[in-house]
Amino acid sequence: MSTYRIYPTKANTIASGPFVDYNSSQNAVADLFYGGGIQSDLYLRNSFSRHLMFFDLTELQRKFASREIMSGNVSAYRLRMTQAVPTERMLEKDWEFDKLDRKIAASYDLISWPINQSWDEGRGYDLVEENYLVKQKGNVKVTGYSNWNYATSLTAWTESGVFTNPSASTSGTYATQHFAVGNEDINMDVTDMVTDWLTGGSQNYGIGVSYARPYELTSANTRYITSFFTHKTNTAYKPYLEVVYDQTIKDDRMQVTNNRASRLYLYTFSANTPTNYFSASSVTIKNSAGSTVHTLTPTQQEKGVYYVDVFMSGATYGERYSDNWEGVTFNAGYDQQTITQYFTVQDNFYTGNMFQPKINDYVLDLYGLPEGGNVYIGQEIRVFANLRAAYSTQPPKNNYIIRYRLYLNNEKEIIPWTEVNQAVVNKEKINYLTLDTSWLLHNQIYQLQFQIEEWGTTRMYPQTYTFKILRPF
Repeated sequence: MSTYRIYPTKANTIASGPFVDYNSSQNAVADLFYGGGIQSDLYLRNSFSRHLMFFDLTELQRKFASREIMSGNVSAYRLRMTQAVPTERMLEKDWEFDKLDRKIAASYDLISWPINQSWDEGRGYDLVEENYLVKQKGNVKVTGYSNWNYATSLTAWTESGVFTNPSASTSGTYATQHFAVGNEDINMDVTDMVTDWLTGGSQNYGIGVSYARPYELTSANTRYITSFFTHKTNTAYKPYLEVVYDQTIKDDRMQVTNNRASRLYLYTFSANTPTNYFSASSVTIKNSAGSTVHTLTPTQQEKGVYYVDVFMSGATYGERYSDNWEGVTFNAGYDQQTITQYFTVQDNFYTGNMFQPKINDYVLDLYGLPEGGNVYIGQEIRVFANLRAAYSTQPPKNNYIIRYRLYLNNEKEIIPWTEVNQAVVNKEKINYLTLDTSWLLHNQIYQLQFQIEEWGTTRMYPQTYTFKILRPF
């Protein structure tokens, strides 16, 4: 399973009641709160806040168009935000008129919903004056727009706070998450919302996050608060839109058998760069006599990678076949060719024979990534992970799986355990992963870790590969 991250390009927190004119877009933390008394009683200062974010999908759409990511391989879009503990100042009692208690919220629901019009980020630091909350230095009187009533300096929201009742106004596209303890991170499935934008159902103006409407209408004298890091934080805890997809290559060319479906791949290049062909017709599987035994339609998996699934029922061990990719055209009107590859049917993939497999000690030869060096944002690096038995140059003969994960500063997992690609090129199995650095964070230290699975065991490879991400200046 692969991931791609999109960070907000603008964000703001707005609040109702006495705070309608303020803007906190430059704050490193977004404070979401509700409560504070009866709405009509000014002395109890009832208010609730909402956080707005905009995610630019242009680069994702470019990746879809180039087939670096196949839109059909995307399984989910998720909104991710990291919990930040409210500051002591935020939790102090307010005695301006009478006692207003403030507590960390627990047992509540947050919702995320699509914003329905264009808005400006503004330049404010806090929602209210200095005696209420200060997290960064700044002139809170000069906040700019947006705020509770206005999307820009000239345009009001269609309804105050974007929507009076976001869940009612965005039925079918909003997402909900329950927070039992109150210290959980936001991890919401916003697939319906993002898919609607990408397919032209509605325009992308961003995502709003708020308490579910029943909490906003609460008139308790206590103000309940939860906080999350914003994209202004100087830490690794920036919020992001996560694209979850699976394009793992598992090439069966060296282990085609007659008792299971096997996947055969074609890799196309222009010089040494993966490239998509313009068109192709079909893939024919032929025996050694040249007779066609299967005619298949190829499927594209990613840029320059195509496959067919074939079940070689009736084939016998040792028989040699060809897979012929016919009518492959890269430049329409100039070229057309048939690309022929070969495979040999192997012994039974499944067995009931008793055996005692030997667990081997392996060496992982990693190249393509500068160990301990610098990697620059925008690079796309193919990292090769070749496995061989210890004290040998030979790869394992048995089936195995290599997984990797990427984590940040030795503590935060960025990419969970994911299988590396297993391709077969020139009769040789090649293990690799593609590291897209376009969404990694500047001036951060990343670690790449590997594990090996074989014969029902999973073992962590002891060596960790470290590199630093920098902006190209």
